[in-house]
Amino acid sequence: MNRMSEETSQSPPGRPEGRNGDAGAGTPAGGNGLGGGGSAGGDGAAGNPTGAGATAAPAGPATRHLGEGGLNLKPSGRVSAAPASAHPEAIVEDPVFSCRDVSVFYGAKQALKDITLDVGRRQVLALIGPSGCGKSTFLRCLNRMNDTIPGARVTGCIQLDGNDIHDHGLDVAQLRARIGMVFQKPNPFPKSIYDNVAYGPRIHGMARSRAHLDEIVCTSLTRAGLWEEVKDRLGSPGTGLSGGQQQRLCIARTIAVQPEVILMDEPCSALDPIATAHIEDLIDELRESYAIVIVTHSMQQAARVSQRTAYFHLGELIEVGETDRLFTNPRHRLTEDYITGRFG
Repeated sequence: MNRMSEETSQSPPGRPEGRNGDAGAGTPAGGNGLGGGGSAGGDGAAGNPTGAGATAAPAGPATRHLGEGGLNLKPSGRVSAAPASAHPEAIVEDPVFSCRDVSVFYGAKQALKDITLDVGRRQVLALIGPSGCGKSTFLRCLNRMNDTIPGARVTGCIQLDGNDIHDHGLDVAQLRARIGMVFQKPNPFPKSIYDNVAYGPRIHGMARSRAHLDEIVCTSLTRAGLWEEVKDRLGSPGTGLSGGQQQRLCIARTIAVQPEVILMDEPCSALDPIATAHIEDLIDELRESYAIVIVTHSMQQAARVSQRTAYFHLGELIEVGETDRLFTNPRHRLTEDYITGRFG
């Protein structure tokens, strides 16, 4: 009996004495993920005087990251993301776009949940995350393309240079001239190469003369890295170009109207590696003059072209920060799982 009393009065071997609730405290042994479901069952304390079951279940990897944003399970089993106020890196000084508590609804379905995120000037912001997580939906909010979708509703505040883009007095056509858009699939107009680029300056009255229009077309194609390839066939249909050339033509068409921001929705997903390299080099050059927001499923591309990266999951902004920091030292377990390929 004395021997048994000695054994039951000591802490189990291999564990610090008094850890996870001392004997008789009545605290469930789940505080650090050990012995969940039993009342002090891991320590052989008051409720188990004979010491039965005194060996606690070892702490599994699934429980070590609870404080980092969720259990190490499939995404559907994780806890929800932190509130927007927990993302200090979402706010930048003197942003071109300032988004606060932006939510998007398609009928009764909520696609985005209280997104707070700034877009900095002269830098590339990459939006990453699994398919259906809300990246493209957020991108379309920035130039009000969701207005064209029946049943779509946007709440919250989105400001461009301090002005609300949903102001009733705002001309949406002028807004979209300030915010260029490059889509996933190249979509040149069924016009000549020249007319594709000249279309925007013409309808917005930007060209003072034919010579001025020629200069705009030449400059835009040069900045898009396409001039040398098409200068001798400007009258040829834009649809006759290769896929990579068509995408650069669409970029030339976008920058011809001198926007402040360029939005890109997976601009390289349909291109081969050589054409992709051309587009990425172009993005790096254009960011000296424009703010760029790019949606991409390629972690490598996001790391190469962006200065800041935002990770979305199930309509929530999980984490945002400088690209180098986010890819090497993610602060949220969901972000780490995605960029290391555990899911997504």
